[in-house]
Amino acid sequence: MRLLHLKLMKFWIVALLFFIPSHSFAQRWRYCLLVAPESYPLRWGEREPPDADMVAMPPGLDTSRTIPTSPGCYKVGKSGFWLSYSVENAGLVGGLFVVVWDGITGETVWQRYYYPVWREGVVSLDGLVLPSYITVLGFQVVWLGYGSMFTRFTVFVVLDAPKPPMSPAWVSLLRYSCRWARGTSNLDDAAQAITFGVFFQRPGFAYPRDTASHWLNGTTFMLKALLDEWNAGRWTDGNCADVSCLTMLALCSVGLDFSVRQLTGTLLPPPPYCGRNCPPPWEDGPIGFHFHTHDICSIGSDPTVDWTYKWWAWGWHQVCVLTGAPDPPSNDAGIWDPTAAQKEDLNGNGYRNPPAHHPNHLWWQKDYWQKSHTRVPGAWLGLVNEPIQGANDPQLYGLGTWKCGVSAGSWQP
Repeated sequence: MRLLHLKLMKFWIVALLFFIPSHSFAQRWRYCLLVAPESYPLRWGEREPPDADMVAMPPGLDTSRTIPTSPGCYKVGKSGFWLSYSVENAGLVGGLFVVVWDGITGETVWQRYYYPVWREGVVSLDGLVLPSYITVLGFQVVWLGYGSMFTRFTVFVVLDAPKPPMSPAWVSLLRYSCRWARGTSNLDDAAQAITFGVFFQRPGFAYPRDTASHWLNGTTFMLKALLDEWNAGRWTDGNCADVSCLTMLALCSVGLDFSVRQLTGTLLPPPPYCGRNCPPPWEDGPIGFHFHTHDICSIGSDPTVDWTYKWWAWGWHQVCVLTGAPDPPSNDAGIWDPTAAQKEDLNGNGYRNPPAHHPNHLWWQKDYWQKSHTRVPGAWLGLVNEPIQGANDPQLYGLGTWKCGVSAGSWQP
């Protein structure tokens, strides 16, 4: 009987605390923050200079901040999360309901209900382990007191710490790169997925008739201006330098260390001595020494239909490589090239995707440039159709292997 009496007293004490307000019934959040573990630093990607554009940490809601709600960024498989919270004008105790879901698929990842809890405190998110693959997570925290209220924030899950020049990574780009690479858990799959993601982005890049760069100001990529166009639903012109720099930035944002590389090789003389009517009728302007590509499907077109495949006359071409990859003509460097899809892979099999070095489709540097067909003597695979390339091709061109800068400044291409 005494035990029953004590349990009843405990129940009524908790109930009383739940209904005693601190001041009024207008309860509101003061803060709700992931205080541990520490997030990778982030930048919004909205303004210059960079130090005026940093995301306030820790992730979550803090009503005292200029931008109250901040996203976070963590490595795949991270655990040991703690949530610090404070509610004003509420009962002394209440309930806390935390839900984590995949922001791309909507699938619930983890949830937990805490009751009773004080209106200010810290709770351990026991059992929450971030997915082993790249994705975007949504966090929702609900306070149950006088009615209910909630707050939400975003967590980006990446393979490793973001690499320069995406260190800190931009929130505006992570929204794209984590979607492109969602579900991948290693370098090969993530790099292929992002290469394909850039190529198939709709709206996205369309290869320009003038073949010129539109988003590089010197060696600085004008990222905010580009993403503003995409976010507004508008297509953008972009040549190989634009496309590869954007791809490199996306790869670096999820923790993969990539650079861009400018390649050239043995060239043909200017027209009419090259043997073709260069430039092709869909391309404008004069052209000097150059090579002819195979029929390729330039970015912005549909690679599943034959009529989108055309040859181009280029003097050089820029691609993505792993930082530190061997210089040409070594065949030990992989190539990732979202500028154009190729009909066949380097084994002569049907492909119709942009080259992206992967165990299932190897795009080695020298073979990617030009490779003798294994089944058709005298035919060639890879990018260059003619002229026949030499033993020392491809070669570094211009800037060689490099990383662009990145800017949130205004830009009119």
